[in-house]
Amino acid sequence: MKSVIMKIGRNKLYPYICVLLVTLAFLATNPLTNFEWRYLLSYFGAVCGLICVILLAKGKNSGNFFGMLAAFGEMSGNFLGRNVGAALPSIYYFVTHIFGLVTWRKHMSVNQTLEPRKLTERHFGIAILFIVGASFVNMFLTGILGVVNDPYQLMLNNFIFALGVTAQFLMITRFSFNWYLWIIMNILVISLNIYTKNPIIATQYAIYLFNAVYGLLEWHEAEKKRVLSVQ
Repeated sequence: MKSVIMKIGRNKLYPYICVLLVTLAFLATNPLTNFEWRYLLSYFGAVCGLICVILLAKGKNSGNFFGMLAAFGEMSGNFLGRNVGAALPSIYYFVTHIFGLVTWRKHMSVNQTLEPRKLTERHFGIAILFIVGASFVNMFLTGILGVVNDPYQLMLNNFIFALGVTAQFLMITRFSFNWYLWIIMNILVISLNIYTKNPIIATQYAIYLFNAVYGLLEWHEAEKKRVLSVQ
């Protein structure tokens, strides 16, 4: 299974297939006869986001630039769909991608791919606290903004917000553990957008889910190569 995932992720056609799938999801909304801004902005964010995560999984710093564009599109689409928990992290993502664009340059290997780090017990404890704190922040902001969510939607938005901001922090600081959190978060976002009827973002995050598994394998392999080079 590992070799199959790596083979697909490294295939030159993989990015094009991902964009094609999201485009088909966008066309399924009948944009010419039933136009909605949230779908168009979601589509823009989805395409940029796919390019972003594919590049980041490969350890390419250029992924941070596309991440900034994706954050804008996803934030707009989710706000229009009243998914506050899924929208607010995009503001944070935008800022962190700027930080990543600058700092990753200092930690690139000879072939210009990122050198990831392993998570320590101390960092794991901080990540758990970050998740708990972020969940309460989302509940507070949802109340302040007066957004009406049913209990199921509110619960999913809380976890999405908390896992998203934590995973993004771990990614920008080069910890490979970030991909585990992305895997969980992607499953929740797919569920939420099926529930709120946004097929574009649901399709986008289904691809993200696969890419998170691929990114995890790539970063772990890069970790092993780094250890062997030091020895």
